[in-house]
Amino acid sequence: MTLVDSGTGSRTRNQFFLQEGELPLFHVFQSLSTSENINIAIDVTRSYCLKAEADANQRVGMEFLYAYGFLDDLEQLIEKNLESDNPVNRQWGQLYKIIHLRRKRKLKTGEYLSLLNKLEADSVEIESLHMFLRVYAHFERKEFGRLSGYLDGLLENIHKIGDPMLRELFSVRMDEMLLTFHWKRNEMIIARKHGYRILQTTHCPRKKIDIHNTMALGYLFDSYHQAMEHALEAKRLANMTEDLTAIQGINNYTIPFIAAFHGRTAGISTPVESEAAHLALARGDIPTCISILSSFESLTPFQQYYLGKATSDLEMLEISYRRFISERSDHFFAKLPLLEMNKLNAVH
Repeated sequence: MTLVDSGTGSRTRNQFFLQEGELPLFHVFQSLSTSENINIAIDVTRSYCLKAEADANQRVGMEFLYAYGFLDDLEQLIEKNLESDNPVNRQWGQLYKIIHLRRKRKLKTGEYLSLLNKLEADSVEIESLHMFLRVYAHFERKEFGRLSGYLDGLLENIHKIGDPMLRELFSVRMDEMLLTFHWKRNEMIIARKHGYRILQTTHCPRKKIDIHNTMALGYLFDSYHQAMEHALEAKRLANMTEDLTAIQGINNYTIPFIAAFHGRTAGISTPVESEAAHLALARGDIPTCISILSSFESLTPFQQYYLGKATSDLEMLEISYRRFISERSDHFFAKLPLLEMNKLNAVH
């Protein structure tokens, strides 16, 4: 199929919808990506997903809309699949309804796992989605070490998936999981490989924001400049797409956290009390740091690290370290109290 040179998204869109029969989603997106502005390619493919009549396009379209953050459109396509004459489409619709509700934060971890347990997984595509959801549940519960039990099965399943669009989108999901998994194991060379691969392959701004934010934190111990470059790029993309949740997260947590760790706090502030305590600590205002954290009913491992560092309390730092490992399988951020313990031990 050849595209008529239109230069506009609407005319390009018509070229696809006037075709006899229905092209596979992957063919549409690939053709547009090479001949049009990528934003036009995404927008046309988004429309194509919603107008698709072919069962396969209706199924794969749900993953495309999910991956690119078109959640209102996804809701429409889910309903279309749930009403389909094809039992496979109805099955996919049920699963993506759970995926959609989780993404919209309308289901807690235990709730969507309970719903998931009632659904069969009788194809490599459905089984892969079940496994992704179970991994996300472990991540939400800070059980970062649990990915290894799913790794071989997911890699094998993705390799078997016939649809190239679905295989590509699932591969990006896989890279996101592996980035987090290796980051939390403090295997940063491998983690960054997956992070940079996502940045090179995805066209989704939301994913790029998340990855740049993760990469910023992942450079914490290595380079202030590289950490802050990723944080500022995440912020630029979040501002461009008006992603208020991301903007707040980057401004209130990521940037102050990196700045405080490196003692580069000029002009940095945050309304988040625990991170304000971290900034106070970095500025040498120990009383403010202790005052803020002492008012908390309970402390996270991060907050125990801040307070332990402020009070030179080796026991508290060790508790923080052990909690990072035992509660979160987080060997990366466990380095925070460990480095401080080593400094204090060197002095004594």
